[in-house]
Amino acid sequence: MKNDGVKRSLEEIFISTFHEKMSFAEFLKLDVKSEFHKIVKSKRTIYAPSPKLKQIHRFINKTILEFADYNLDVVYSYRKGVSIRDAVEKHAKNDFFFQTDLSNFYGNIHSDNVKSCLSKQLSNVLISDIDCYVGRIEELTVIDNHIPAGFSTSPLLSNICLFDFDNALLKNCEENNLTYTRYSDDIIISGSDVDFAHDIENTINNHLATYVNNDIKLNKLKTKFNKKGHDFKILGFNILPNGIVTIPSTDKKEVESLLYFYLTNRDKFENYFQVLANNKNLDLNEKSLQEYATGTLSGKLIAFNAMDKSYISKLRRKYGNTVIDMFIRKSVK
Repeated sequence: MKNDGVKRSLEEIFISTFHEKMSFAEFLKLDVKSEFHKIVKSKRTIYAPSPKLKQIHRFINKTILEFADYNLDVVYSYRKGVSIRDAVEKHAKNDFFFQTDLSNFYGNIHSDNVKSCLSKQLSNVLISDIDCYVGRIEELTVIDNHIPAGFSTSPLLSNICLFDFDNALLKNCEENNLTYTRYSDDIIISGSDVDFAHDIENTINNHLATYVNNDIKLNKLKTKFNKKGHDFKILGFNILPNGIVTIPSTDKKEVESLLYFYLTNRDKFENYFQVLANNKNLDLNEKSLQEYATGTLSGKLIAFNAMDKSYISKLRRKYGNTVIDMFIRKSVK
């Protein structure tokens, strides 16, 4: 949406966006329940919207949700101009690191959370009558009383709905000389002293209950506490004793070995991946070994491209732009 500082009605903006491709009446009356289907993958339910609902979600994101309030000092997910690496680098000078994530993150952000947050966090939206449509936006973006995985609106809504929580936890951390960042459902808190480890879990859970709801809680299985100098990862990165943030050398070795074997010997490519899969107890029943190997390498290179552009540039020089782009674009044969 053109940001000229002038507020217009939602109907005006909708018409200027869609012209005659979709009417504003459709936006208001669309039966959302008939505009998506569910896909179950690895015990996780993905909600796949219809083309029409996708268009509406794109409109909601660009005209409304991207203007809503969320904590820029804390949140590094689903934001233009910042990366997952930035979320880690804020902790690089500290010595002790607490990591956790939120159980069933999207599933525990409810309709009431969405409606409440949108009602008070849309003052920057350039729509004069936005308050009249908060309920409709909630209807278009919430399914089965939660924000659904698969809707493009859910990532932004998750940041919006944790705004008060992020503000309160950041204030608590700053009062105790701690650093706090969040990347989607991953929470990182660090400090120069080990003492904060004793009650940080209770503090976070209490803040979640107070500022979000009673259902959203920490994932005990993914809660860790580490000290600088030990071998551990934060969002896929190592923080070295000197404070440098880097992709772990073991991950680099795996990727470069796979790339080398892919280019020189496909049998060794599959055999090397088979060893990796056995070591990591991966289930390889559904696809061929070749498909799993190329898919895994694509996934790692896509992640590395988001994590460290300079390392990807090094790989381009070593293995060629065409090969690296082929894996990043998932066009590998």
